[in-house]
Amino acid sequence: MTRDAKESISLEDARLSLSAGEFAFVDAGCSSGGSLTYCERVFRKGPGIGFDISPDKIARASEAGHVVCQADLATVELPNRSVHFVSLLDFLEHLPDIARAREMLANMARVARDFLFIRHPSFEDIEYLKLLGLKLDWTDWHGHPNMMTLADFVQLMRELELPAPTIIAQKPIADSSHPSIVPLSAPRDTVGYDPALHGPKPEVRFDRPIYSQFDIFVRLDDSLAGSTWDRITSHVVEGRTSTKLSGGDETGSASPG
Repeated sequence: MTRDAKESISLEDARLSLSAGEFAFVDAGCSSGGSLTYCERVFRKGPGIGFDISPDKIARASEAGHVVCQADLATVELPNRSVHFVSLLDFLEHLPDIARAREMLANMARVARDFLFIRHPSFEDIEYLKLLGLKLDWTDWHGHPNMMTLADFVQLMRELELPAPTIIAQKPIADSSHPSIVPLSAPRDTVGYDPALHGPKPEVRFDRPIYSQFDIFVRLDDSLAGSTWDRITSHVVEGRTSTKLSGGDETGSASPG
């Protein structure tokens, strides 16, 4: 069956379409559809189907031309191995805690055949920046209760008996002039530095790598090894702004370094 764009479908229809192989990937927390567009463009696979718990976001994604379904993927089951991959972009940090993220990842690892693709804001440098009187603005948003670190991801993969993740660090921040670096005294839910609101901030050039986000790949198909896996993960590499921290291994024992 060929579906028209601009369509919001029921969970039952989504399951039937996934079982029939109509979609190349599932996008968890699709919001208004930007992540669907991104994954179709970057991985050159489509169409994708987006899921979001918010009816308003589902309506916007549908108007943008995507096939979407209003559902909470933490609580529903989709057909096993029904898509090439599942994307979870800027999504897991909004879950209540690591336990819910674990459930979500376990569920999605059953749905995808090839890999999981996670994009996650960095929560690695909270203590380092605090010593400098600074913070990344998103590290104390009320909307980010699940501030998972890279070590948390590695541990979850071990618990789920999945391969160690391939981790690609994105968008390095060299110094405190970056607009997402705000004074430690800035109120919660601050978005971007405003000197009129937040006052002066220390002028610091960081002596360690500070990254904005991480792209995290989890290989589900053992045959996707070596150069094949490198080609898949290289789709998100953006020249000099990306750094591969960990390539994963067969045993799930690698750690970012």
